[in-house]
Amino acid sequence: MKKIIALGIAGSLVAYAIATPYIAVYQISDAAHKKDAEALSSHIDFPSVRQSIKSQINQNISNTLQENNLKDNLFSELGMALAGAMVDTLVESYVSPAGISKLISGQKFLQKVSTDTSENQQGNQPKQESKSLFSQASMSYKSLDKFEVVKQSDNGDQLKFILSRSGLSWKITDIILPKIN
Repeated sequence: MKKIIALGIAGSLVAYAIATPYIAVYQISDAAHKKDAEALSSHIDFPSVRQSIKSQINQNISNTLQENNLKDNLFSELGMALAGAMVDTLVESYVSPAGISKLISGQKFLQKVSTDTSENQQGNQPKQESKSLFSQASMSYKSLDKFEVVKQSDNGDQLKFILSRSGLSWKITDIILPKIN
């Protein structure tokens, strides 16, 4: 009898451990839907997300310069230095609870982000069919400590939210933006 109880408890713990990223995604979606910045902030590693987005944008700028054969141009180097500073400032202002909430709800990364949480801005937001903003997203484990949520837009762009285990909970540690053409 004790073995059955021990197996039941062990099975319950394993099931809970497997379910925790799904629970975290629901909590993130719920916080974004309610515009609860404090609850949303508790599920995001902002320094990690900011660094990731800065790297992606800088890489995109560098790739564009290479494609246009401007990599060795003196003015392109100056422009790249200025762009880097602008990217840092831009990402610092956009990677916030309000900005992440907009991304989760389907707006593009560099659309105007407001910190106003009042309901009078509803005309500017995408319509939500359901309460869960990730209801149409695919979710999967990438490893024991990494979980990926892929949200596909109507035009086929994919926005990826990478969650990493943080103790017993999960936090968004990376957001992979769609490729900019």
